[in-house]
Amino acid sequence: MKHPRLIILCGLALAAGGFGVLYASRTAPYRQLEMECGPDLAWIKKEFRLDKADFERVRVLHEQYKVECAEYCRQIDAKHRALSLLLATSTNVTPEIEKVLNDAAMLRKQCHTTMLRHFFAVSRAMPPEQGRRYLAWMQAETLSSTHPTMLPHTAPSARHDANMQ
Repeated sequence: MKHPRLIILCGLALAAGGFGVLYASRTAPYRQLEMECGPDLAWIKKEFRLDKADFERVRVLHEQYKVECAEYCRQIDAKHRALSLLLATSTNVTPEIEKVLNDAAMLRKQCHTTMLRHFFAVSRAMPPEQGRRYLAWMQAETLSSTHPTMLPHTAPSARHDANMQ
């Protein structure tokens, strides 16, 4: 053992190389799936075992919905910014504040309605059993009271809520 540092370095290099080979081989199917489907939809193809035709219908629906969803997000964010400006200069709930709140609530309602229509359309594009499973999963993931789409962007932190009690 004339060269312990060399032995340690070789061991570390072999371990790192082994890890790299193992990581690359184990994640290759997922990387391939993401390249074929895109990162937004790889999970849905895998989770719901969609064939090419079913997946293509879902992909088209997703691309259409992304445009609508982004527009709702933009409009809702604009209302939140307007509300923040009004709140910064007000000491009472004014008619302007009420209007912005009503407008934001209407936009959120329209957004959620559009989202639900999208979920139903996607579920119909899948085999029936997978569609039912998709709807149940999306309902659990997106319509709970703690999902970010159900909370205003300026929600108080949990620590703030605890301090208020």
